[in-house]
Amino acid sequence: MIDIQGTLADLGIPCWDTAYSALDAFHGLLSPPLRFMALRGGMVELARLDSGIVFSGLSYADGSLDTGRGIIRFRCIGEDFRGDEPQAFPHMDLFRLPGTRRFADPRGVYSLLREDRLPAATGDDALFATAVMVSRYGYATDALPPCPRAMPAEAQRDLLTLVLTAGKPERGLELLRRAGFLAAYWPEIAALPGTSQSKEYHPEGDAWDHTLETFQYRKLPGGEFSLALSLALLLHDTGKPLAASSGGRRFDRHSEIGTTVARRFMSRLGFGNELLDTVSFLVRWHMLPAALPRLPTMRALEPLEDPRFPLLLELYRCDELSTFRGPDGYHLACAAYHDWQRNRKNPYRDDEGRKLARMYIESVPPALVSGGRKTAVGKAGKARRGRG
Repeated sequence: MIDIQGTLADLGIPCWDTAYSALDAFHGLLSPPLRFMALRGGMVELARLDSGIVFSGLSYADGSLDTGRGIIRFRCIGEDFRGDEPQAFPHMDLFRLPGTRRFADPRGVYSLLREDRLPAATGDDALFATAVMVSRYGYATDALPPCPRAMPAEAQRDLLTLVLTAGKPERGLELLRRAGFLAAYWPEIAALPGTSQSKEYHPEGDAWDHTLETFQYRKLPGGEFSLALSLALLLHDTGKPLAASSGGRRFDRHSEIGTTVARRFMSRLGFGNELLDTVSFLVRWHMLPAALPRLPTMRALEPLEDPRFPLLLELYRCDELSTFRGPDGYHLACAAYHDWQRNRKNPYRDDEGRKLARMYIESVPPALVSGGRKTAVGKAGKARRGRG
């Protein structure tokens, strides 16, 4: 992994956290795996920094670098702290010395940081910045910036990352919907509003209302919102607009359809394969925890054995609570998962918790009666019982 601050110090290039990274520090928030930095100099200094620098042409960044822990967006500034491109809001001209609580305020924005409402945004990034500011920092706005005529996939990924890892992503997402951004850039998400659901199971409203409601129930392990979980919450019902009714099921196979939709959407925005696989897993199996207490273990073995299953339970908790049904279903699913784990560690019971025949256990080599996973003990024990 690249030590960016150490490299800049060795090169004698002054640098600061800026824009959303400085604002996160000011508001006491943990930043997502996306960092915004300003360095004093131009493209020559930026090119000296690392051979992996990419000059992507984003309106808000002169260059980008993947450090192995996340993406850094660099902005080149002069002695007066100005860059070539104006910022959408004056707030974003706050600077922080990395790793400290020392801020630089060359534009006198401190008073604005404590305002409740945003001033009018300017520039091509007005909608981007407004959606992030209302989601991350609680600002209010009466303005509805126009939908940009063109936004590269890389910028769309940054926008979604910043909004979804915020405390109130529903505010930014709704702003993007009203501005026509979802219809123009994210049609998979734009299909959720108007997709009606049964009032018996979803009194909160249509698929869009339900999706926005789920974000209110996320927890903050370690003080930050999980991007994988947040993406899965956004995408978990994207199969519903494409699903057909069958056998009394209003949205038959919508989780399987949604998995395809989610992978296509995330791939188009350029999210990494590991994150794509995790979100796909969560969307594919998001209906399973509800059935887990009454489902035979063998039918749920694939997701149960996956180390991401606890994150799936967290998605189910948010999904369930957003329907106002309470946490009972979530608690039952957790209990069933705990029982399965306990039985897997017990060499004298099969995965369903049933006792194995003692005479058979004593005949099995000790190496097979260990490890906490389904072994020949469980399989043969069941076969023995089946033979009477």
